[in-house]
Amino acid sequence: MVERIACFLTCGYTESGTMQAFLRKINSSYEYKQFLPNKIRKKKGTEKIIADNINGLTGEKLIAKVYDILKNHSNEIKECKAIIIEDDLDGRFNGWSGEKIKKYKRDIIFEIQENIGIRLPVFFIYASPEIESWFIADWKNGYKYLYTSSEFVEDLELNERKFFVNHLKKYINKHILRGYQDNIEHYGFFNDEYIKLSDKIKEAIEFDCKEYISHISKLNHEMVQKICNSKKLYYSKKYHGSIMLKNIDPDIVASKCTCYFQESYLQLKQF
Repeated sequence: MVERIACFLTCGYTESGTMQAFLRKINSSYEYKQFLPNKIRKKKGTEKIIADNINGLTGEKLIAKVYDILKNHSNEIKECKAIIIEDDLDGRFNGWSGEKIKKYKRDIIFEIQENIGIRLPVFFIYASPEIESWFIADWKNGYKYLYTSSEFVEDLELNERKFFVNHLKKYINKHILRGYQDNIEHYGFFNDEYIKLSDKIKEAIEFDCKEYISHISKLNHEMVQKICNSKKLYYSKKYHGSIMLKNIDPDIVASKCTCYFQESYLQLKQF
């Protein structure tokens, strides 16, 4: 019988049902049992949805839900070899010392062990600031894979798709990441204001990068118009996120996301 690891994931559509495939790339020796979020169906045959009361759950609310589930399913979880808590950080640790972060994790581990009555290893897998940082870190298997594929952008020719992706990367580095290019996990704060990476990526793909391309005077006007008018150059976390999460390489992500992701990646890989 394959040994299990209990998984509690940030309650978004990108992670739900797809994170397990990503985790298996890190360590395929275990089955990754998803305890959170649970999915439901509205009607037979319709798309699965995340229940409204947990949709988007993150941060302290996510941890509180983890404790509730542990109390109700302690016997099943006791049979697992470890617990994974995966979440977006969204700048949560900004300004925190390393010791404060360690204490935050220790307190959660203590509460988990109190709830289930045994000591299980707990891995904290953080996407910082959001999972989009992983798709940028492994550009080839993330955004480049998505937007150069005719499977997902069928209304543009290959050279047009490649051109858009090339300029999208330049735009993201210059106008979105700016000083965070080599430290993407700390992205988010500009003049003490937190800016969501996913919002900026969505704006870039759907509007800003197209506008940026339209001002490059040497370009073929017809190609620019096709790119600007494409109905497939958009970004949906629910649809596109899960596609990229299945495709990216955690080894590459860990080599770029060294502050928060790399440590838990190594712990799970060696477990």
